[in-house]
Amino acid sequence: MTGVKAGNTGRAMSRPLGIESDDEELVEAAKAGDSEAYGILVTRYMPKAISFARRMTGNEHDAQDLAQDAFIKAYKGMGSFKGESSFSTWFLRVLYNVCLDHQRKASIMRKIFFFRDDRPDEDDRPDEWEMVPETRHGSMPDDGIQQRQLRQALEKAVGKLPKQQRAVFLLKHGQDQKISEIAEVLGISEGAVKSHLVRAIASLRKSMRGYGHEG
Repeated sequence: MTGVKAGNTGRAMSRPLGIESDDEELVEAAKAGDSEAYGILVTRYMPKAISFARRMTGNEHDAQDLAQDAFIKAYKGMGSFKGESSFSTWFLRVLYNVCLDHQRKASIMRKIFFFRDDRPDEDDRPDEWEMVPETRHGSMPDDGIQQRQLRQALEKAVGKLPKQQRAVFLLKHGQDQKISEIAEVLGISEGAVKSHLVRAIASLRKSMRGYGHEG
C-alpha cells in the first residue's frame, strides 16, 4: 500500500482508506507518507478552513490562499501531531497562526506604505451564519432582503471585533469547537476563552440592536 509503513498496515489493510475513513485512520496513513489519505482530510476540512480564514481576514482570495498554506504547513508538521487532541482542533491552531502571521505582515505593509483598502463592501459576498435564519419557502421577497441585510450587518460586526474575540466567536459558533478545544487552538486558558466569548457576544448584541436582533 502506497506510503504506509509496515508497522501501520494492519488497520489499513482491513479496510481501504476512503472518504468514509475516520480522521484517526487518515492521519495515521498521512503521517506514514500517504498523500492520498491527507488529500481526503484536506477535502473534508477545506470548506470550514476557508470560511474561518475569510472571517478572520475579510478577504475571499486571501482566505483560500491561507487555507491552502495551512494545509501545506500542517502536512509538513504531521510528525508533531501526537493525537492528544482531534486533528480538526490541531489543524485549526495551525490555521489560526497562519492567519495571524498574515495579518501581522499586512499590518506592517500598511504602516510602511500607508495603504488603505477602498474596495466597496458589496464586492464581498457575505457568509450565511447559522444564528440568522434562512428565508423559508413561501415567504415574502422582502423577508429575503431583510435576512441578507441582517447577515451582512452581522458579518461586518464580527469583522470589527478584536482579533481574539473574533477568533473565539468564530471557533465557537462557526466551527462548533468546545471551550477546551478553543483554548488549545488559541493557546490561552479556558477562562480567557469564556471572557472573550462573553465580550464578543455583548459587542455583537450592541451592534445588532438597530436590526431588531438582540442575539
